[in-house]
Amino acid sequence: MAYTDTGHTHKKLAGATGVALVHIALAFGLAAGLTIKYVAPPEDPGLEGTNVIVELPPPTPKDPVEPTNTVAPKQVDQYIPPVAPTTDFDLSQTPQVALADIDPIRPLDRIDTGLLESAISIEPPAPTYTPKAPSPTNGPVGWVSTNDYPRRALTRGWEGDLSYALDVGSDGRVTQCRILSSTGHQILDAKACEVIERRARFEPATDATGSRVAGTYRGRVSWIIPED
Repeated sequence: MAYTDTGHTHKKLAGATGVALVHIALAFGLAAGLTIKYVAPPEDPGLEGTNVIVELPPPTPKDPVEPTNTVAPKQVDQYIPPVAPTTDFDLSQTPQVALADIDPIRPLDRIDTGLLESAISIEPPAPTYTPKAPSPTNGPVGWVSTNDYPRRALTRGWEGDLSYALDVGSDGRVTQCRILSSTGHQILDAKACEVIERRARFEPATDATGSRVAGTYRGRVSWIIPED
């Protein structure tokens, strides 16, 4: 019995000793973990250098470049001040102006209606006329007769009808005879115009104002050989 108790006592002492050692190790571990060692970095010495003076060669002079396009300087006209024209008048003297005597203006007591009507009266329009062609005063019967028959046409038996136009001036005289349709024989046409121009007289033509103007008259002539 006593042997059994002694062995059990030694086991208890060994266990207690182990536990104590564990606690001591933990205490040292904690102390070592809480201690931080700080190491300061080395101070930066900075950059050090030496200034070296380098002498550069002088620049090489370049030849001057002449411009290719040269513009001549603009000519400036010399300003000439204007000169007043010479006159025959002496502007230094003031001419004397004589004023006419004028009656004083008085207000009108009344208006003369007669003067007013004459001032605003309108001229009546000029009368209009119907234009009129020239009219014969001595014919046309008798302008051409059998006595005017050309001998050559009689001997050859030429006959025929013609129409003519007469240009009549403002004085009533024939200025020209024109054949409009021929007899076919020039000698008969020419004889008709010759005697008509010499014998015909007219009342001149008139225009819309009643003034005498030139006009035109038309007629016919029949050349017939008379029977004996």
